[in-house]
This record gives sequence, structure tokens and C-alpha cells, in this order.
Amino acid sequence: MNIKTIIRLSIASLIIASLSCSREPVPPPEPVIDYITIEQLREMHDHGISTIDTNVYIQGIVTHTPELGNLPSFVAYVQDSTAGICLTVSGTNTFSRDSEVKILCRGVTFTEYNGLLQFGDISIADQSTLVSLTPSPIIPEVVTIAQLLAGEHQAEYVRIENVQFAEPGTYSGENILTDCTDELEVYTRSDATFASEALPAGNGYISGVASAFSGVQFLLRDETENGMTGERCGGAGAFYLAQDFSSLVKYADVSTLTGWKTYSQAGTKTWYGNELYGGKWVQATAYNSGQASVVTWMIAPVVDLTLATEPYLLFDSADGYDNGATLKLFVSTGYDGSATPWNATWTEKSFALPASTASGYSQFASSGQIDLSGYKGGQVWIAWVYEGGTNRTTTWEVDNVLVAEK
Repeated sequence: MNIKTIIRLSIASLIIASLSCSREPVPPPEPVIDYITIEQLREMHDHGISTIDTNVYIQGIVTHTPELGNLPSFVAYVQDSTAGICLTVSGTNTFSRDSEVKILCRGVTFTEYNGLLQFGDISIADQSTLVSLTPSPIIPEVVTIAQLLAGEHQAEYVRIENVQFAEPGTYSGENILTDCTDELEVYTRSDATFASEALPAGNGYISGVASAFSGVQFLLRDETENGMTGERCGGAGAFYLAQDFSSLVKYADVSTLTGWKTYSQAGTKTWYGNELYGGKWVQATAYNSGQASVVTWMIAPVVDLTLATEPYLLFDSADGYDNGATLKLFVSTGYDGSATPWNATWTEKSFALPASTASGYSQFASSGQIDLSGYKGGQVWIAWVYEGGTNRTTTWEVDNVLVAEK
């Protein structure tokens, strides 16, 4: 080999070596992340897996969030066409109800909390991707109370038909839903925006999320997802209005409760909330008013008696330091909801009064059943009117208002 050939080979080797050294490293391929259904995810737990150690993801519609206060801030529910699951969230929970999301599952752990299978803690920033804010909505599957009590459809958004609430009241707390055969607990947190609203009175459908807490529970997303205006099963016992004032803030006007009104016809006093030893009620008084005449109205939400047969009104009342101020009860079909109810036509109704107490306060006494059958087939307004003044300063209290069927 001559010297020229050696030189050429040396130069070629240097060029190759130079190119090799300046070459960018080749990045490893992106990891493959496989899609699984929520049903398959739940089956992993059933097969004894406690923490997901493979690259998989689920994708579904967020069916329930804390947006309206009826879930703790760290909880959400998600569902696809196969199943649903409860998610727990680390950090701020920004899941939006009815949005579609993708959840990366590697490293996420299953837990069971009082019978509810939970999957978390999910970091929304690191493990969740928003697919759409406006996907096609999930249509709730029609199920029965018996199916839910058997543990079916846990964490799914469902609809139950031909049901009614067993007792009157507000949404807040534990209420019993029944089809006149089986019973299901409906739980609403006191923080929910609709907690203080009255339960629907009739029979029909209601939608919500099947959950569990030491037994099967039904969680409502809001107060609008029902149509419970039909005739109740089991005969008598329908209720049309129920209010125990338990959600009324002390000294707040009764008008802060949905549908309730208070107006001053004379003077400036109104009906407002009060409480003692955990009990709450609503009251009116001319005490310390310095006003010669105090006339103040409290009006309940309009009551629909279209389907009624033998409706009645029942409430409790009490008086304090009675020196002549009066409490009267009126009913109207012609009131229009205006701020001057005294301009409408009202009919006075008698009721059982509590014992008069000149010093201190009486015990609450039942009004007795006040017949409203003359108003069935339409809507009716009910009003309590306080009349007092400088020399008549009795405090009158009202509680546990109920309009129901005999």
C-alpha cells in the first residue's frame, strides 16, 4: 500500500469518526399507553390488584363533581359506556361536570371506603387530560331500587322511576326514597346549594349517582333532575310543602329561603329566623320597634294542589311575653306574588293557638289539621300575619309547616 492510499484511508477514518461524535443521540420511543374501559379497571381491583403498575388509561364523562356542594371537594365520579368509578383528587379539584376526560392510571391506587370503591389520588395536572367540555351527554340508565340495593351500578349515573319520598322535608340530610316495596337512602350534604329546598311531593322519576356509605346511597347532582308530580303509590300521605326552617340563618329574613316572602304592611319589622339549643324557627315581634303599628306578612311558596284530594295544613306556633299582639292565618288563590299581598283577597283560617304566656315563652303547640280541600285542583298561597305595635309586643313563633294529604 503506497503512502497516498494510507493518507486517503486516514482522512476517511477521521471524517467518519468526526461525524459519529457529532451525531445527536436517538431518543427512546414514546411508551405505549393502552386504553381500558372502566369496567376493566374495576375488574383489576376484583382480581386483587391494589395499585396499577402498567401504562393504561381510562376515558369517560365526569358525571358528578363538588360544583354544587353535594360532594366533598376532593371527590368526583366518572363513567363510560361500561361502568362508573369514584375518583379522589389530590390538590384542587377542577373536574367539570359533563366534560369528557382521559385519566392516566399508572401508579394510582384502589381503596374501599365504607363500601365505595375509590380510585386515586388523581393529580389533575399530571394525570388528567380534558378531551371535551361539551361531549355527547350520558343518558342515565333506568334501574330499580332493588338493583341498587343489590350493589349493581355503583358509581353510575342512573334514573329510578315510579318512586317517591317517604316523608316530607328538605333535601338536606338523609331522606328515604321508596317505590312502595323497597327503600333507598338519598343523602344530600348541608353544603349543597339545594339542601334547603323542599322535597318533591309526588311520584315519578329521579336521577342521580349510585354510591355507598355503610350501605347503598343515592347522591343527587342537583334538584332539577326529577319529575315527581304524579299520584303517590300507597294511597294517602302525599305532601306538597314541608319547611322546618333548619337551614335559616339566625336573624336572617325568611325571604332568604327559596320561595318564602316577608313584607311589612305597617312599620318596618319582618319575619326572621331564630334558634336556641339547636332548634330553629321563624318569628315576628314588635318588641323594641318603637313603632305604633307593626303589621308584617310571611307567605309560603305557592302550593300546587292540582292532584290533591284531601289536603290539609299543619304547623306549630308559640308565643312569648304575650300582651296582645296577634298571629292570624290566611289563604288565597288570587295573590299574584307581589310585594303588597294585603291588596289581594285572602280568607282567614282558624287554628289551635298555644297557651298564652305573659312572662316567658310558651311551648310550641300544633295548629291541628286545617282543611284545604276547598282549594284542591289549583294553586294556593298561605300567609301568617303578625299584628302588634308599641303597646302590643308579643313575639310569635312558627315552625314545622306542612301541607299534606290526609
